[in-house]
Amino acid sequence: MTSTNDAPEIEWIRKKIKTSQYHISEHIIRDFLSEKITIEEIEDAIENGRIIEIHRNPEQGASSLVSACSGKKPVHVMCADDHDGWLIILFAYVPSLPIWEDHLNRVKQGDNRMGENLNNCFFCGGKIEQIKMGNFDYRLEGQLYVIKGIPAGLCVQCGEKYITPKAAKKINRLIKKKKFLEAEETFVLEYE
Repeated sequence: MTSTNDAPEIEWIRKKIKTSQYHISEHIIRDFLSEKITIEEIEDAIENGRIIEIHRNPEQGASSLVSACSGKKPVHVMCADDHDGWLIILFAYVPSLPIWEDHLNRVKQGDNRMGENLNNCFFCGGKIEQIKMGNFDYRLEGQLYVIKGIPAGLCVQCGEKYITPKAAKKINRLIKKKKFLEAEETFVLEYE
């Protein structure tokens, strides 16, 4: 199943996909909804891909980052062994700038960190990369709030986001002043 580094090997991952012995995390549902990726693209990437990185989590163990193209679309899939014989697909995404030069190579790192010396995710130990977020979505008392265009640090392993104190203070001021620009329609699906 796994090698000495305790990360899932590609043949084991492919077997779990072929036999539908896998679960996906909630992170992937967001990308399904935005039509950024499909389960068919994830399965195709695993069938045709290769492991390009191993990520280690002190609590959960190692995970494997699989890279491939589904058709002409580059796809990354982070996979882990749940230690009960099932594959967990932690997240899947289309690799792009500012983190990925192409689907196999990360952008070379400069000194453009968040400015707060946050290099690793508190939750999983993954590497933090500086990005400009499309949005943060939050639900408060049944109401959905979207905050767009926030500069943030993104954990490339689990997807956790971090913002600086300066960004947090600005967001807080905007909320207190009720500086909401617009209301957007919300689409709801019910899984029966």
